Amino acid sequence: MIKAIALLTPIYVSFFWCSVFIFSQKEQRHPKNYLGYLMLMALLLYISHAIFFNNLYIVYSYIESIYFFSMLSMYPLYYIYILLRSGKSISVKSQLKHFLPAIILFTLSLTSTFLISSDDRILYVKDILMDKNLKVLNMYSLTGLKGIFFFTARLILVVQVIFYASSGIKTANEFNKKVANYYSNIEGRTLQWVRDLNIAILIVAVASISFSFIGRSYFSKHEISLLIPSFIFSSVLFYIGFKGNQQTDQLEKMIEENDNQEEFAAIKSEHEEKLKSQIIKQFEMDKVHTNPDLRITTISEKLGTNRTYISRLINEEFGMNFNEFVNKYRLTEAKELLCSKNHNIYTMEHIAEMAGFGSAASFSRVFKESEGLTPGNYRNKMQNNSHNTSNEKKEISSGR
Repeated sequence: MIKAIALLTPIYVSFFWCSVFIFSQKEQRHPKNYLGYLMLMALLLYISHAIFFNNLYIVYSYIESIYFFSMLSMYPLYYIYILLRSGKSISVKSQLKHFLPAIILFTLSLTSTFLISSDDRILYVKDILMDKNLKVLNMYSLTGLKGIFFFTARLILVVQVIFYASSGIKTANEFNKKVANYYSNIEGRTLQWVRDLNIAILIVAVASISFSFIGRSYFSKHEISLLIPSFIFSSVLFYIGFKGNQQTDQLEKMIEENDNQEEFAAIKSEHEEKLKSQIIKQFEMDKVHTNPDLRITTISEKLGTNRTYISRLINEEFGMNFNEFVNKYRLTEAKELLCSKNHNIYTMEHIAEMAGFGSAASFSRVFKESEGLTPGNYRNKMQNNSHNTSNEKKEISSGR
């Protein structure tokens, strides 16, 4: 019973998310489709695990090539998912190179399986994969080659984890910079969650490599120990599916809008100071920052210039991105509201809305990062300071 639960749980989890992502998306090459393909690879991987630990060695020897393919396809699929989420266009040809190791190992393993005898297949599975008895491994035989394929696949997996995890983080950081230079409110639009996904992916990779060192023989003899990898893999797969399902299509729209903007237009340097003054006027006089959906295109359209130029001007002249620049004015607006007696009865949600923040949570986060305390504590502090100042003036006027 324990063995069945341990083997079937990751199969159920991956099958559930595979169905959700693949069959719920009508659009081809949608990011969630690729997350569905990742779950499909996980499903095939854990089905092969179940076959192996049920001692179906002959069956496993035939499907080991599928095991290699699914194992070496998961991380490329994860990376392609991140690329599509960041709005990048990917051709079929550019995708294919990521799957070459999986395709090559699949082909070599499948070919060698059909070339060796039934006895050699059982010898390979029981002595090499199960017991790690490398003494019986003849490197110059087909059985030995299969052993080499197995260890090569493990080595490639380690390289993939390092490469795709670091590449995924780099892609996400580049995308987040674009978002911060386009939107004034970036909440729910960045790829900050990629960091969490990377942690989950690394947990799976480290656990997989660690369990391979322990050996399948140990888990086969101690069935209750199968619950440990089963719990880890099932939990991480569910988390990846849950986070992926939360993402909206808003990110693709943002990139589309960016791509449709006219390219950078050179503007004479003598116009920079004038444009800089016009930008400041938009915020100080017209208070455009109070619009929660403010985008850099809004400013460029008002000033009749190129958004790329506005973005570069803000980056270079003010030393911050568009999101930070807008939040500076929103924080000033919020401080005035927090210190005003007329707004003392207003909730933080109302003040956040009046200052232009997308939500009270976003307002609180940005305010604390800037001032080191929450808006509520800031208001209390200002009220106490005002009260103490008022008492001091009374004492002075009374001659004390």
